[in-house]
Order: sequence, then C-alpha cells, then structure tokens
Amino acid sequence: MIKFFRKIRQKLLTENKFSKYLIYAIGEIILVVIGILIALQINNANENRKTENIKNNYYNQIIVDLDKEIENINSRIIFLDSCIITADRYFKYIETPNLETTQIFEEFVKVELNFRYLAFNTNTIQTLESTGDIKLMPEKIRNPLIELKREQEHNQRIAKGNYEIYLNAQQKASQLGYGRLFFKKPKAIELDVTKNIPEIILTLEAGFILKNFTDKLIRDSLLKMLTDINNIKELINQDIK
Repeated sequence: MIKFFRKIRQKLLTENKFSKYLIYAIGEIILVVIGILIALQINNANENRKTENIKNNYYNQIIVDLDKEIENINSRIIFLDSCIITADRYFKYIETPNLETTQIFEEFVKVELNFRYLAFNTNTIQTLESTGDIKLMPEKIRNPLIELKREQEHNQRIAKGNYEIYLNAQQKASQLGYGRLFFKKPKAIELDVTKNIPEIILTLEAGFILKNFTDKLIRDSLLKMLTDINNIKELINQDIK
C-alpha cells in the first residue's frame, strides 16, 4: 500500500502536476489522521473493556464480602441482644428495695458477662485503596464503601477500648476473691472473701455498666450498618446491569 501511494506521488511530480500533488498529499495526511483516530478509538475501547472487567471482578468480590459481613453482623446482633436482655433484667432487679448483697450477687451471676471483640472483613476494600483501584468505582459506590470501612474501624476502636476497661474490672474483682465465691467447700478458712462481696459487686457493676452501654451502642451501629451494606449491594447490582 505504501509503495502504491509512493508511485502516485512520483508520477505526479514527474508530470509537473504540483497542484494535484498538493491535493493528493493533503488527502493522504487526512487518511493517516483518520487511521490514527480509528486506532485510538479501538485502543480506548479495549482499555475500557479491560477496566470494566476489572471493576466487575471487584464487584463480585465485594458482594461476596458483604454477604459474609451480613451473616457476621446478624450473628453479633443476636449475641448482643442476649447480653442486653440479661443486663436489663439485672438492672431492673436491683431496683428492688432492701436487697441483701448476697441476693444481688446471686442475680448478677445470671447475666451474660462474655463479650466479643469486633472483627470485619475489609480485605477487598483495603485492596482497592492500597492499589488505587478504588478510583474505578463510581463515586456513588466508592464513597459508601469508604465510609463503611471507616465506620467499622471506628466501632472496633470504641469496642476494644471499652471492653478492655470491663476486663480490668473483672480482673480487679478476681483479685478480691470473686472466683472463690463459687467454691462449694473453701479449703482455706482464713481466706474468707465473703466480706469482699460488696466491693466485688460494685467493681463488677462499674465495668458491667460500661459493657452494657457498649453492647447497645455497637448493636445500634450494626443495625445501621446492615442498611448501609444492603444499599451498597443494590447500587453495585444496578451498576452491573
């Protein structure tokens, strides 16, 4: 093809048809420009297709992560509700007038004292942020994803700090002999810790009040998080379609 155009140019020049040669040269330049533009369009189309495939792969991973997160959150909410119910029952009971410390203690041991540190699956979002591929997501999806991760991290910090304070209260109660109160036959008479029951109760209650507050705070936050996650899933499904 190049040889063909070269022969035409040489023929026009030898025949001294400069005006025709000029028109031909301009036409040839236009053809070259059109060819470059077509090549750029094809290249852009290929790049867009690759980008779309990468984005859709991320979408699939995010959907899997969010579905697992929903299961995780629902399980935690059930556990927190159980803790809150036993705590509310205890706080209502101790409003009874003229209770003895032994009665309060017997009721306290019925509450759910266990807790769970918060943990979330943020692997895909972290990958998106670390690689910069988060920019592939449209703003209406990118911003909620980033906000979800920030909210999860915020809740983790609050829960970790408050639950550790609660653990410290439990440790102090143990030092006062909390564990020995469950011995049916104490082997050391001189280690009578029943006199410490009032301080043990007050110590445990101080930590438990914070735990109950944290349980309710996290439970409400998780309920909101479920709504946010379902909204993100809906936005992703709309974008895929």
